[in-house]
Amino acid sequence: MAREYTTGVSERTVRGAVRSSIMQHIMQNGTFMVPEIATATGFSLTTIAKYVSEMLAAGQIIEMDRICLHAKGRRTVRYGVQPEACPCFMGVDMRAFELNIGLVDFVGQPVRIERYTDFRLENTRGTLDEVCHRIQQFISGLDGMAPERIAGININVPGRVNSRTGTSATTFNFEETVDTPLTDILSERLGMRVFIENDTKAMAYGAYMSGFNKQYDDLLYINIGWGLGLGIIIDGKLCHGKDGYSGEFGHIHMYNNNILCHCGKTGCIETEVSGRAIQRKLLERIRSGEASLLASKVCRGEVVTTADIIDAVEREDPLCIELVMQAGSELGHHIAGLINIFNPEVIVIGGNLAQAEPCYFLQPIELAVRKYSLKLMSQNVSIITHPSGADAAVLGACLIARSRVAESEAAPLRIKT
Repeated sequence: MAREYTTGVSERTVRGAVRSSIMQHIMQNGTFMVPEIATATGFSLTTIAKYVSEMLAAGQIIEMDRICLHAKGRRTVRYGVQPEACPCFMGVDMRAFELNIGLVDFVGQPVRIERYTDFRLENTRGTLDEVCHRIQQFISGLDGMAPERIAGININVPGRVNSRTGTSATTFNFEETVDTPLTDILSERLGMRVFIENDTKAMAYGAYMSGFNKQYDDLLYINIGWGLGLGIIIDGKLCHGKDGYSGEFGHIHMYNNNILCHCGKTGCIETEVSGRAIQRKLLERIRSGEASLLASKVCRGEVVTTADIIDAVEREDPLCIELVMQAGSELGHHIAGLINIFNPEVIVIGGNLAQAEPCYFLQPIELAVRKYSLKLMSQNVSIITHPSGADAAVLGACLIARSRVAESEAAPLRIKT
């Protein structure tokens, strides 16, 4: 794809804008018809048809089918691209106890996803080395695909991330490389264009682009797993804030519990509402003599993960059910405040804990929201869990990579003809 396809910036601004709109439309919808691009750009049908013909002749788009929109008249052509002739995009999602790596094609369809459940996220150089090694293994295992087809990779990084500068303020921010953007370090090690994004923002973007964009313009995405984060989409755009750090919902001071959060402060929401908080409470109560299906694992000194807790809930462990319901009720209380501030169309609950049975987690959230929010603002707000489950974050990372490559002017995206 030539530079003007991705940026819309060229000497012939109409040509660039039209081509950019066409490729963006294909990315989001897979195919297009001339009237759809005319509506999106405001240019005439004749102008759009001119540049469509040019791209068709160059082999950059193809005819997919012909559709009869009216009883009389010619059939309307629907255009698209051949995915196998287009770039692909990689995404990596790091979680406390899991590493997911994925690849999508030009129109966002998953090509391959691999999960590594033996991964442990630690803020060490060794973990960074492991992530790079597994990415390289993933690429080398792509049978029949040349690495050159991968146009870019986005890595989801927990904590405070400035995706514009490619820097992370919390994870992999080592003293000896503090002045070098993390994206530069990763690009050099992996030999490809690398972007980074906060994990919750990537999940929110992935959820939005996977179908919510056809229903909503304003969306709040709550990521509750080992930690607690917030992704904000307003008027269809992901909100980053001035330095890219928006959405640190879990680090709002709300409790006088004197519990130290991993951010260095005490009393954060995350100290009471997160997988980490549930685990802490579970261990305390098991060690004080309460019964649980996870008691034997705790006694053996093994790590209890959020997946273990969800599994125990499904097996009707009373203690785990109590703690998950308590977290849901507390989360709903705080979501009520977000509704009063943002007045969103929908609240989407994602992350590992969102996989718990709705009666144990989603229902307590809904009850607390109705109790603590203004009725006028909450009565039309849908609260749903994200259906993509564990794939949401890695697919979001892939789509972030696609978006960043399309926006970039430094290394234009090209389609083979």
